[in-house]
Amino acid sequence: MNEHTIRDVVIVGGGTAGWMAAAALSRFLDNGYTRITLVESDEIGTVGVGEATIPPIITFNQMLGINENDFLRETGATFKLGIEFVDWGGLNERYFHPFGFHGRDLQGVHFHQLYLRERQRRVMPDISSWSMSAVAASRGKYGRAAEGAQSPIKELLYAFHFDAGLYAQFLRRYAERRGVRRMEGRVVDVAQRADGHVEAVTLESGETIGGELFIDCSGFRGLLIEETLAAGYDDWREHLPCDRALAVPGERTAPLHPYTRATARAAGWQWRIPLQHRTGNGLVYASSHLSEDEAAATLLATLD
Repeated sequence: MNEHTIRDVVIVGGGTAGWMAAAALSRFLDNGYTRITLVESDEIGTVGVGEATIPPIITFNQMLGINENDFLRETGATFKLGIEFVDWGGLNERYFHPFGFHGRDLQGVHFHQLYLRERQRRVMPDISSWSMSAVAASRGKYGRAAEGAQSPIKELLYAFHFDAGLYAQFLRRYAERRGVRRMEGRVVDVAQRADGHVEAVTLESGETIGGELFIDCSGFRGLLIEETLAAGYDDWREHLPCDRALAVPGERTAPLHPYTRATARAAGWQWRIPLQHRTGNGLVYASSHLSEDEAAATLLATLD
């Protein structure tokens, strides 16, 4: 070790972001001298979104050595084979974006090129007919192949829907078992070195927590990166006008579709995420075109 060795890592903020960081660092900094502390306050709520994932979440969980059955059981998770887009190209139009590949390449020629050539010659079924994920999702089916089985099912690429709050709790238990220390309290002061780098945070209780590496997981507030370091914010509102979101959990509805549904609305889009114990619903919208009351009315009027 030397003067540049990181001995103390401090994560400010919990939720899925904070506990994912804590879990990953506890997995790869298990060196006997690096301490990891996460600071969060029960008085500050977390943003309950991020319940529909994409396939890299599989890699993340595997990297941590998480048992998938334990994960599914403790987070209320369901399998996700892709995303259904409704009314985006026009009313009553649907497009399904599956995870994974379409068809097989043949003698060095990519499948999509073979498909397009054949479509010029004759009427062809939709390309989704060559996607296992799309076909399985359209039938509401998914099942994992048995370990070691030689089955086409093994080629299905998937992700998960899960309860973001339960996932954060799941990762908290994982991280704390690996020695991560959780500190309850609000950060009321941030101390900086002469060169501007953060060197400590002070809690409402008066306790000071120092470190060499600080990770800001405080959400929209940006307690360290914005309020303290003034890193700046790139405003992309001109290109991405949807700047607000409303979320409403609903009762579980059957059947459990193995995909996320994203439906276009007049001033945004609406999500539907099936979990084991409930259905996640929400509306992302542009506040320049829709008031909060109008957004709430739109969402509540279109719940399944």
